[in-house]
Amino acid sequence: MRVHIRLLGAFGMTVDERPVPPAAWRRRSAPSLVKLLALQPHHRLRREQVSDALWPDLLLEESAPRLHTAAHYARVATGAPDAVVLSAGVVALFPEADVSVDVDEFLRAAEQADAAGGSQAVERALARYPGPLLPEDLYEPWTEQLRDRLRLRHLELLRAAGRFEDLVAADPLDEEAQLSLAESHLEHGRRQRALESLDRMTELFRRELGVEPSPSMVALRRRAEALPVRPVVPEQRVPAVSGTPRRARLPAPRTRLIGRDADLAAVADLLQRHRVVTIAGPGGAGKSTLALAAARDLRVRASDETRSDPDVVLVELAPVRDGAGVARAVAEAAGIEGAGASEDTALAAHLGPRPVLLLLDNCEHLVEASAALVDAVLDAGEEARVLVTSREPLRVDGEAVHRIGSLGQDSAQLFVERAVAVAGPDAVKAEDPDVVDLCARLDGLPLAIELAAAQLGHLSLPELLARLDDRLTLLVGGRPRTGARHSALAATIEWSYRLLSDRSRALFDRLGVFPASFDLDAVQAVADESEPTAVIGLLRDLVAKSLVVHDPVRHRYRLLETIRLFAAQRLAETGRDDEVVELLRRHVASRSSETPRVRTWMSASTAARSRDDLDNVRMAFEMSLRRGELSDAVDIALSLSTRWRNAVSYADGRRWVTALLEHDLTPRDRFWTLVLSADVALGAGDPRTMRSSIEEAAALSAGLDDSGTSALVDVYAAMADLTRPGRAVDLLEDAARRAREVDEPGLERLARAFRMVALRMTGEREGLTAEAESLVSADSGAEYDRYICLWAASLMALVDRDGPRLRQLMDAQLTDLMANGLRENWLTMYWQALALVGGGEEYLPQLRRARRRAEEEGRSADADCVLALAYAAACRADWARAATLLGASHTALLRDTASFVHLTLVRDQLVRPRLTAAEFEECTRRGELLTTTGLLEEAGL
Repeated sequence: MRVHIRLLGAFGMTVDERPVPPAAWRRRSAPSLVKLLALQPHHRLRREQVSDALWPDLLLEESAPRLHTAAHYARVATGAPDAVVLSAGVVALFPEADVSVDVDEFLRAAEQADAAGGSQAVERALARYPGPLLPEDLYEPWTEQLRDRLRLRHLELLRAAGRFEDLVAADPLDEEAQLSLAESHLEHGRRQRALESLDRMTELFRRELGVEPSPSMVALRRRAEALPVRPVVPEQRVPAVSGTPRRARLPAPRTRLIGRDADLAAVADLLQRHRVVTIAGPGGAGKSTLALAAARDLRVRASDETRSDPDVVLVELAPVRDGAGVARAVAEAAGIEGAGASEDTALAAHLGPRPVLLLLDNCEHLVEASAALVDAVLDAGEEARVLVTSREPLRVDGEAVHRIGSLGQDSAQLFVERAVAVAGPDAVKAEDPDVVDLCARLDGLPLAIELAAAQLGHLSLPELLARLDDRLTLLVGGRPRTGARHSALAATIEWSYRLLSDRSRALFDRLGVFPASFDLDAVQAVADESEPTAVIGLLRDLVAKSLVVHDPVRHRYRLLETIRLFAAQRLAETGRDDEVVELLRRHVASRSSETPRVRTWMSASTAARSRDDLDNVRMAFEMSLRRGELSDAVDIALSLSTRWRNAVSYADGRRWVTALLEHDLTPRDRFWTLVLSADVALGAGDPRTMRSSIEEAAALSAGLDDSGTSALVDVYAAMADLTRPGRAVDLLEDAARRAREVDEPGLERLARAFRMVALRMTGEREGLTAEAESLVSADSGAEYDRYICLWAASLMALVDRDGPRLRQLMDAQLTDLMANGLRENWLTMYWQALALVGGGEEYLPQLRRARRRAEEEGRSADADCVLALAYAAACRADWARAATLLGASHTALLRDTASFVHLTLVRDQLVRPRLTAAEFEECTRRGELLTTTGLLEEAGL
């Protein structure tokens, strides 16, 4: 694995050339941990050093949970299980990978420049310093010393390169640099520039340092004043063209730019490094507003080379109807007249050699003509730069593209500001949940938000929200001065839609069938194209035109909700919506039935894929029921079974099972529906439903030839009979044998794992350590059987109070979940707290987080948390306190299978043997009088 970490100018990371998106860093502590380790020799530090740097106000034991959390979220963000490894008191960053850091590369390049001494080596080193170290962490003590060192190294290189303007910009109080800059102006005969530079220097030193000009400054001024004043020589005209490019009057901003500071900085940086920059994005994203702000910003930050603002030629191409009109529009905007003013080559010859910024606004309907003109301008000279706004790039050589979309969290601020302008200062508040909801449903698109805010002149916020599904007709009339295509949301999308080819338009219509995101396979399933490669080309065209959003990390596509509604309307107008819905339904059903049902039931990866497509899967399930395709509906439900187990609340699964059982199913379909019913009941703590479902399923299984059905029945029968663990052991041995006979190794491992748990509940210990190691080390992928094997092995470590082993197993389980795209749930968080208990570390913050997550998932985990307190008392050998807490929690835990197992093992295999029967009975009776709420409050939970 190759990892590159960028710390200069801004933080960034690539893993095997795959960028880690900023949104992946869900906790601030995760990137902080990565940055800290990246700056260390060999990218590792002792745990106490990490804690001192990142959490200096906490004791080591208090910071330990934060360190584990930061490490976990770093692994999640990077998608690498070994991104951060904690072992033997050392925290290491990608210990097995080839890690490069731009800070090291810059310092090596600087050393090479010192050794070589040539200007090229110095420039190469300077190119590796895009900005200061971690500017977002300016006030972190662990960055300050190195940041200063790197800054000084950069200044030394600027001085060696003779780049005095950059040196003065970086350190204005460097007198030597200031004098060298003035000296450079004098050597090139730039009298006025030298005098202006000395004047600024004099004023700055008086204001900041309280000193008068030094003798060197006075001497330089005398030399500058002694130079003759050079007359201004008019530039030659380009033949066949009259006029000179006039300074464009950029329209004054009427409102402030909101939520685009990072975009504005990015565009400014691109304009410094590239001669043509395109701001691309969907209609209504604010491309023109951003481009105008960038042009104004360019004037404000104009370099000394021009002694004045650069000329900006603003060309609004929206009204231009054909390619021939592009040159005419540019000539008119530039104030150029004459016979050649409408020819690309003549215009290019006039504009290319001049320091102008050609701003071509709204090029998407004239891409080819605009690209031809831009190519000609760039070829004609080195001075001109071009800034383009378009819904798709021009694709000219040297083009840099900056895409914009949603405003994200700044959407609410924009809505409030525009709403206040329409409806008064008390119209809405940014923190109002309805405002946040509205902006999210409008995809954070500035135009949609502004049009929505305009409706508050005659609608209340709740009324506006209630009508939002009809937004394409509702959101009109807000910005009449911007032209018809920006005065209605539908017109904005219609503008892009008309630019599509017939085939692209047909595919776009069909994408309206998807209620949420989708992958390429799904697109090919609903497309009316026989050639898969043709679909890829058409989809690429829609992405380029900003009508479809591509997520390269997840390899998925989506339509912004407003655009999706437009596509759905167009699909309905074609009269083919039922046909396309059926194509999507068949695609989901076919994918759900790719493997035998028992393997689908066991597959975490299938569940993860179905989870990514959940809205599409849910629609396919409902349509299958409605159209009587009941076997398809069962297959689709089975594809989600592992997801329901991971979600732990099971509410969604219960609804699906209930819907299926209301239909007249075949014996095979009813069997698998009953298995799902037992599965949901197992996790939801409903032993009566679990037992009745599996008894009926057992009666049906005899007439089926599905692989593994008998083994599966035995597994559930054992789970229903765990109060008699000896009986459960026999059933699970039968299940493992039957799974072997039908060559279902995953199902066999599942039965063996549950058998190991049942054996431990009987008090048996012999051979279980080896069995646990065998199950955990099996090459079984990251499917459901491995999840249960890790859980069973964790129970062995729990009873043995082996904290390090427990943490290792929990980390492995969480890694598997993430690898399959499933998410952390309350139970995994709860077991992480137990691992901290077993390791003698601070566990209450993690337990508190687990309890909160359980509440978010619709489950009360209060009794489980009291069980964790009992386990903590047992790990301290406070057996009486442990028994008392067990007494307080045991009644509430008897219904849930997993919690019942945890309770039984802690109670009967860990605590009860340490007390006499009378002592244990007395303590538990005392605990039964206590409330879980009171105990949790007492513990600070």
